[in-house]
Amino acid sequence: MINAVLFDLDDTLVDHDTAIRNTASTLFNKIIPNSNYELTAFQEQWISLTRKWYKKFFAKQVSFQESGRGRLREAFSNYGYEFSDIDADNLLSEYWADYISKCQLFDDVVECFRQLQKYKIGVLTNGQEVQQIEVIKSCKIHPILDVVVTSEAAGFAKPEPQIFQYTCAKLGVEPTQTVYVGDNLELDAIAANNAGLIGIWLNRRYKNSETHFPIIKQINNLNDSLKLLDK
Repeated sequence: MINAVLFDLDDTLVDHDTAIRNTASTLFNKIIPNSNYELTAFQEQWISLTRKWYKKFFAKQVSFQESGRGRLREAFSNYGYEFSDIDADNLLSEYWADYISKCQLFDDVVECFRQLQKYKIGVLTNGQEVQQIEVIKSCKIHPILDVVVTSEAAGFAKPEPQIFQYTCAKLGVEPTQTVYVGDNLELDAIAANNAGLIGIWLNRRYKNSETHFPIIKQINNLNDSLKLLDK
């Protein structure tokens, strides 16, 4: 019997990809105006560096602020820019505020939550506590959630099974009674399955679904999750 449904946050509930691209564009144009021909390349670089420096943060190699400074400095080093800690922190403060303001829920989230009212609902996300909570509050879904767990607060990051088990314990449910829905096949669906939950891969962009993990259930829209729960 399913008692709870947990969700990843970025690119599952919130359109992180669009928000980060738009925010990166604003940052680039602020520092290097009138260089739109470089914009697309910078966006891709920024996204790649975000993954790189977040991995360092999740591995506890750097603090969240240090990861931001490192990403900023590396992104603009090819353009000949250097930043002091103070200048970097000021730019990052503006960047985070802009990013949070640009975060929007996907169109299927509100209806999905409405359909899942009889279940406990929560968010489990790799990320920095304050930032992710601010995103959730900005998107006005905080009152709906029974639990919010970030990797920073838990002390573990996906795909480690401990973070899934920690979240289930905090919610007061057994892992076997819990569904976890996320857009990343390995970090979300497979990792949840390995931790004893029921992992569901949210394949919004219809990526190649031929995997060696046929046990993993797949949906393309959050409103399809209820169909799987009812089976």
